[in-house]
This record gives sequence, C-alpha cells and structure tokens, in this order.
Amino acid sequence: MVNVHVVLSRMKKIYFLLIIFLVLLILISSCPIISEWDRSLIILVQQKLSSVPLAVPMMPDCILYSIMIAIPLIGFGVFFVKKKLYADLICLWSVPLITFLLNCIIKPIVKRPRPPMELQITSIHPDSFSFVSSHSLVTFCLWGMVIYFLYKYCKNKKFKIIGEIIAVFWILFVGLSRIWIGVHNPTDVLGAYILGLLLISIYVPATKMVENLLIEFMLKISKILT
Repeated sequence: MVNVHVVLSRMKKIYFLLIIFLVLLILISSCPIISEWDRSLIILVQQKLSSVPLAVPMMPDCILYSIMIAIPLIGFGVFFVKKKLYADLICLWSVPLITFLLNCIIKPIVKRPRPPMELQITSIHPDSFSFVSSHSLVTFCLWGMVIYFLYKYCKNKKFKIIGEIIAVFWILFVGLSRIWIGVHNPTDVLGAYILGLLLISIYVPATKMVENLLIEFMLKISKILT
C-alpha cells in the first residue's frame, strides 16, 4: 500500500532541491559577483592550507579516487548478491553511469569556465568546463548511498558509525580538494552537492520501484517457463 503522505513529502523535497539547484545555476550564469566570491574563497583556502603538501589535495586525482569508487561498488555488490538484493545492486552500480551522463549533459549546456589558470595549482583539467564538479557529484552520490545502505542494513552499530564517518569525510575532502587545487569554484562543488542530494532523494524510493519491477519480471518469466 502506497503511503500518499510519504510520496508527497518526497516529491516536495525533490522539487525543492531542483529549484535550489536551478536558482544557483541562474545566479552563476547571471551574476559576475558570484565568480568573484568564488575566486576569493579559492585564494583563502589555498593560503590557509599552503603549508600542507600538494600530494594531499591531489589524492582524488590519483588511484585512491578509483579505489574509493571500487570499494562500495564491490563491497556492497558482494553483499547484495549474497542477500539477493538485486534492486539495490542495480541502483548502486548505476550511480557512476548516471552521474557521468549528467555531467556530459550539464557541463556543455552551462559552459562555465574553470577558475583562472593562476589559481590552478595543477592544470589537469585545462580545457573542460567547470559546473558541476564531477568528482564531487560522483563521490556525494556513491558515498551518500553507502550511508543510506549502512543505515538500512548494518546491524553492527560501531561499524555503521565508522562507515558513515568515513563516507562523510571522503565526500567533504573531495569537494575541498577541488577548490584547494583551483580546478573548481566553490559553487561548482556546492552545485554538485545539491544535485547529488537530489539524485539520492530519487534513488532511495527508486530501489523499491526497481524491486517491484524485478518481481513482476520474474513472475512473468516463471509463467512463460511453466
């Protein structure tokens, strides 16, 4: 039985986040002062963290980033297969693909340039657009779903807390690193977080919908075979 109040509450949240994202997009496109604030924040972050080795903010641009994507995909993938939670498996494994496709759509439409080269500590992404931060979006969605699945399935309270702390830290660190090395504006990261929260708000109820579709599909297959 579908709870109408729950559905309406989720829809309101999704629409609210969508409006916030669009408002941010309009402000970025039409208010030059936003870019000025972004540059000031980049300079502030770089000045405050100038004593930290460059290897630290560069971590999300090395193999560690791939490892931190693989860990939840493989770890929860094995768990979901063992528990036959195929709807959760499909939703989780679709996160990198969906976020990649969204970036491919949004960046060429918005066409926001990256911060000035003098602010970029590294020139690893010189020719691509800036809004939204793809690293931040993938990380927020993937590790946001990790938090959700830990809350849903993990019975060990200590393991759950440790996992959630790691997830929150990694989400925040990846976003900070984008600003730190000057390859993204702070509002690029903010936009990625808002869009990520919007996607998670869709993903969470979508797992139940996918589960129902899989059940219907299996029932049809069993009828055909019998």
